[in-house]
Amino acid sequence: MSGKLWSRELIVRRGRRLAKALAGRHFAARRQRPDRLRRIVREYEVGSLIEHEGRVPVRWWSKADNFGDLLSPWLIATMTGREVEFADPEKPHYVAVGSVLNLANRQSEVWGAGAFGTEDGAVFATGATYHAFRGPLSRVRLVTLGVPCPEVYGDPALLAPAYFAPKVKKSYKYGIVTRWSERHWHEAEIGPGVRIIHLGTDDVEGVIEAMLSCRRIVTGSLHGLVMADAYGIPSAWVRSGTAYGGQYKFFDYFATVHKFRNPRTFDTSLPVTAARLREALEFDGRPIVFDYRRLLDACPFLERVELGSRESDSDTRASPSDRLRAARSALNARMLPTSSEQ
Repeated sequence: MSGKLWSRELIVRRGRRLAKALAGRHFAARRQRPDRLRRIVREYEVGSLIEHEGRVPVRWWSKADNFGDLLSPWLIATMTGREVEFADPEKPHYVAVGSVLNLANRQSEVWGAGAFGTEDGAVFATGATYHAFRGPLSRVRLVTLGVPCPEVYGDPALLAPAYFAPKVKKSYKYGIVTRWSERHWHEAEIGPGVRIIHLGTDDVEGVIEAMLSCRRIVTGSLHGLVMADAYGIPSAWVRSGTAYGGQYKFFDYFATVHKFRNPRTFDTSLPVTAARLREALEFDGRPIVFDYRRLLDACPFLERVELGSRESDSDTRASPSDRLRAARSALNARMLPTSSEQ
């Protein structure tokens, strides 16, 4: 009898935990909606901002055009309403999206950047100002050096839907988001209902629109997964042997949004069809669990305001893409390092 009672109590406890988890995911999904994110973002305005001749100085990896790297200047241009420029490392500047912690120095304001996990600890700047990290695995690299670091986590790219959420028709069943080094996808035979989305571009908004045109995303790119999560698109993580740093940065991000997963393999020597993708891969549509306000509170150029006290947005400002292209054109004559997401 006692055994039956114990079993019944165990079932009840597990049922309550499951109900609580499902309720939490439902609440998280509601918070993820672009209209909800826009309301959260409207609680903030640009505060003290580093500027150089009217432009915001940002450091990012930039030798070739790459979506993951260019999310940083695009997002900061979007959030501030100013043009951005590639920063002089000897002057105050921002370091944000990407595995770019190793770029920080004593002049850097770091917000949401991460580590590859393979860097020598000596490359990290103990004199930089750290506001947030992509995830706890990145933060611990600084903590072990004795650097005071806030326990604030999040990839700022998760904020993208609050600033850019176009209505796009779902024209494809699957979108395969590829990095430039993933030649096996580029050379594969692609079937109907499937599209390849190249990340080797400076058209940040074009990539987002392409992803939004797909019902599911397949990718070996960290920011392919981040953006799918941000916009609520079910995604499958496929194994890639060309991602620098291996899986470290992925699990750094997963720990932040409480959405762990494992990579799957997929044979691209056969035609890549919707049926094969459906059968071979597991698509994770769970909403992320993430505190957007905590990341926004940590942003070095934003401050909270009372609702209704901020000035209305101007419709005459240049678009974020225009501001990003202006920043890119200023880099043409420079010798810069290679991309952080190959």
